[in-house]
Amino acid sequence: MIRLNPENEPCAVIKAGVRIFSDGRNPKDGSSLAVTRREARAMRRRRDRLLKRKARMTQSLIDHGFFPAEDGQRKALVTLNPYALRAKGLDEALTPAEFARALFHINQRRGFKSNRKTDKKDNDSGALKQAIGKLRQAMVDENCRTVGEWLHKRDLAGQTVRARYRQTKVAKDDGKTKVDKSYDLYIDRGMIEAEFDALWAKQSSLNPVQFNDRARDELRYCLLFQRPLKPVKPGRCTLMPEEERAPLALPSVQRFRIYQEVNNLRILREGLKEEMLTLAQRDALVAALEMHNKRTFTQIKALLGLGGAVQFNFEDPKRQELKGNTTSAILSKDALFGKTWLAFDEAKQDAIVLQLVKEENEAKLVRWLQEETGVDEAHAEAIANVGLPDGYGSLCSKALTLILPELRRDVVTYDKAVLAAGFDHHSDISPAATGEILPELPYYGIPMQRHAGFGSGKPEDSDEKRYGKIANPTVHIGLNQVRLVVNALIKRYGHPSEVIVELARDLKQSKEQRDDDNKRQAENQRRNARLRADIAATLNISQERVRTADIQKMILWEELSTNVADRRCPYSGIQISATMLLSDQVEIEHILPFSETLDDSLNNKTVSMRQANRIKGNRTPWQARDDFAAQGWRYEDIIERAKLIPHKAKRDRFAEDGLQRWLKEDKSFLARALNDTRHLSKVAREYLSLICPQNTRVVPGRMTAMLRAKFGLNDVLGLNGEKNRNDHRHHAVDACVIAVTDQGLLQRFARASATARERQLNRLVDDMPLPWSSYREHVQRAVGNIWVSHKPDHGHEGAMHNDTAYGLLGNGRVSVHKMVDGKRERMEDNLKVIEFSDANATARHGTLPNGEPRPYKGYKGDSNYCIEIVFNDKGKWEGEVISTFDAYQLVRKHGLARLRHPKTSVSGKQLVMRLILDDIVRLDDNGKLRTMRVATLSGNGQIFMSDLQEANVDARNRDKADPFAYLSKTAGSLQKAHGRRVTISPIGELHDPGFKG
Repeated sequence: MIRLNPENEPCAVIKAGVRIFSDGRNPKDGSSLAVTRREARAMRRRRDRLLKRKARMTQSLIDHGFFPAEDGQRKALVTLNPYALRAKGLDEALTPAEFARALFHINQRRGFKSNRKTDKKDNDSGALKQAIGKLRQAMVDENCRTVGEWLHKRDLAGQTVRARYRQTKVAKDDGKTKVDKSYDLYIDRGMIEAEFDALWAKQSSLNPVQFNDRARDELRYCLLFQRPLKPVKPGRCTLMPEEERAPLALPSVQRFRIYQEVNNLRILREGLKEEMLTLAQRDALVAALEMHNKRTFTQIKALLGLGGAVQFNFEDPKRQELKGNTTSAILSKDALFGKTWLAFDEAKQDAIVLQLVKEENEAKLVRWLQEETGVDEAHAEAIANVGLPDGYGSLCSKALTLILPELRRDVVTYDKAVLAAGFDHHSDISPAATGEILPELPYYGIPMQRHAGFGSGKPEDSDEKRYGKIANPTVHIGLNQVRLVVNALIKRYGHPSEVIVELARDLKQSKEQRDDDNKRQAENQRRNARLRADIAATLNISQERVRTADIQKMILWEELSTNVADRRCPYSGIQISATMLLSDQVEIEHILPFSETLDDSLNNKTVSMRQANRIKGNRTPWQARDDFAAQGWRYEDIIERAKLIPHKAKRDRFAEDGLQRWLKEDKSFLARALNDTRHLSKVAREYLSLICPQNTRVVPGRMTAMLRAKFGLNDVLGLNGEKNRNDHRHHAVDACVIAVTDQGLLQRFARASATARERQLNRLVDDMPLPWSSYREHVQRAVGNIWVSHKPDHGHEGAMHNDTAYGLLGNGRVSVHKMVDGKRERMEDNLKVIEFSDANATARHGTLPNGEPRPYKGYKGDSNYCIEIVFNDKGKWEGEVISTFDAYQLVRKHGLARLRHPKTSVSGKQLVMRLILDDIVRLDDNGKLRTMRVATLSGNGQIFMSDLQEANVDARNRDKADPFAYLSKTAGSLQKAHGRRVTISPIGELHDPGFKG
């Protein structure tokens, strides 16, 4: 929080704070925790449905006189061989009880029913379908009428009748190995359906009274019914929030993408000048992309009659093609629709693809394709199993119907087509466009429906369920925490006159993007290690003495050309050797002046001869062309050398309009520096504008990092001038920079940079002016007084145990099967597990001496819910740890109130306090009052804590080289340290009730 003076300029830091919360992702792999919970929930539901189906089948068989009503008589039927009965029933009469035994056995494993949508995403579906195909062929070869008869033959021969999954390592031709996945056998639902019909036909002919139509219909329905999958609701259309987004596979969505991209395609003429395509060129290219999955830029040049030396604005070493209409390219193949596909009108094509995307039942889809498109059964089956692009676009079909004609009409960009189609400009769609100031932030899904998914619309539901939410869990949690903190600040201090936000990069990223980012960082680390070794060898120094600036020089030098002989100064054309590069003759140079862009990224840097850098000065390459020409360095040659640089964004900066291209739609470099235009940044700005519509903006992170260093704030948390990411308060230091980043500050920064350039200083700025004279002291004081607020999670929900089931051998020994080199092997170990028993399985597993069912399997408990600190008979504190598993059992039996009772522990003793992960504890540690966060709980009653501000504690505690270590306390030692649970509000206000021990 910053105080503004009468001129609305920052003049003092009032207060700073930090709120820490989970990002809703698994820390091991970055996947959403919701996915893990959903998969576990799906397994439980499958199990529940199986049990319910068995109960329904049992009751139906009793109701129709097949099963005896008495439980003992039914259990006596278990001794009958069901495979023999399933084979016998095809030719001879079965008693009602025998038929019931056979049908109940069939009902237990009723075969695989294909679902087109889920099968495509299943890695094992190929092996499964292959096994089904082999089984069908084996039934034909062995002249078996039903799968039951075939299984009976295998059973008599002593062969397996279970669907065993196997993974076998197979050597490939190149010497590497692959894992071959297979099943011994697999039954599908069609085989079960055919067997039921065959058995019933024979038995009803022999005993029509017992095997009547009513009994058949009810038993068949119970056996074969499958609940349809709940459809996944697409997100909302950006322009028409009440409509669902259209699937990416729709040809109309593919065309929308093609027209958007081609209308933005530019031919780079002499001097990297951009030239739009003519309408005829555009239409010719669109027609080619309609027919093909992709077109390379070389093919496009030939199509448009352009020379090979010409380049496009999208052309880049990482991008050498434009994507075509993927859906049409696939479906127009001869094995599918062939040329018939191209004869369908666009509406018909969309209707066909919509059916392919939404229909789950393959048999229904095949029939529909035959009836509606005229293809034969073989082609219909091939079409039904084809893979089309997954996901959804950003617009609905209705919006596309209006916008696509405008994109077709002329070579216009998307934003102009949107306006021509009758939609408002994106800035006018914002709920803050009215200028109304809300008293506080509502749930984000209410005012910003177009960003959230569809909700239930039911008033009785929670806001998240009623209005929908953003699918990305990190963004959803982040916006909810923004609401909590901002509303608390408004309640405490009133409405702000200005709101400035910087979004962390990883907040915007999906798991795939994070994986790509991690991969890129690893590649950069390997590259830097290689360059460090090369520099050390060239300069004959140790690797520790290699400067960061020299590594940056090497990176930029390698960018000049893939051919070492062509690595020349972009301006003078002088060849730069590795030895010359690392001397004072060569300098790192900003292509576009730093004072006009404030862009210090590698994208705006190159290496040049010192003389060329001095001649260019504080200008763009185009602005310095005359002075270059006086040295004999032609601008045309500079452009040709720039074309060798692989990165398009960097090449463009050498062009005549390089600065304008960099600015894009911003009027000045200040406007660009002060606004982060990425999607999520716009969402955050739109949300916060509801309480401050007159002045809310999001600044780019690169600006924060640069200014933090120039202000000397990296030393605030003391790490030798480097940002200390092991202290949560580094976020507050960034906030203190963001809060003073306005147009006036950046203008002063730019002027200081220009002055340093004019004085030919080889640094960005000579003397960076502070926002006000005591700014650094204000930041130091504000950061030093922060109580870091951690979002607590007091819910008991979570994984009760891990997924692996262990067999119980007694005396603490367990057994488990593991895959070793593709083979399933049994292993034994000593392990403490949560034991499970089944009252219905005592005949199989036996009973304990006290008559209770004997436990037969166990699971390893993975987490503890809390530790309850209680008074013992002597008034001393004792700790009682409650595992997550025990917490679940307690809530299930006695309700949540018993688990969370404010005065009584689960064991019925007087409760001192209950500590859960991320709770805050104050205690005396060797005469020093410390405020600490509960980091982990041990099953033996130890509480491991870290200071509030400490970050990355788990990894640092495990790192023996790191001096950080947890503080460990038991209930008894916590009492001696006068420990007590305290709370810190979302805006960093500490509430300490004092020691009451």
